[in-house]
Amino acid sequence: MEIICQIKDVYKSLYSFEKEFVKKFGMTINEAMLLCIMKDNLPHSAYEIAEFIGLSNSRVSKIIMSVEERGWIIREIGTEDKRKMIFFLSKEGKKVVETMKKQPIPLDDVLSKLIKNE
Repeated sequence: MEIICQIKDVYKSLYSFEKEFVKKFGMTINEAMLLCIMKDNLPHSAYEIAEFIGLSNSRVSKIIMSVEERGWIIREIGTEDKRKMIFFLSKEGKKVVETMKKQPIPLDDVLSKLIKNE
């Protein structure tokens, strides 16, 4: 039963973290995770993005559309497979990533301990 209480604490921490993250950066955690995979300035497919984020293809498609509408990524048709869409960071997306790299992202005790693996 104790593990359920600990999981509840993690959920509460994640919920609070995301609320503060949205206030500070104006994007969701999922949108930030998409930018995280793109920060290497290499092209990525929707499949690679879905694998990295760990969400369903349909959910990732919505996140991609949201970030694309903000002008942070660019969509191109794959050169090897014309059915495959490839995504790149736009100039504006690169600026957003650089800004985020410079900003501290505070964590509460629960999330700090999880990330530090304590």
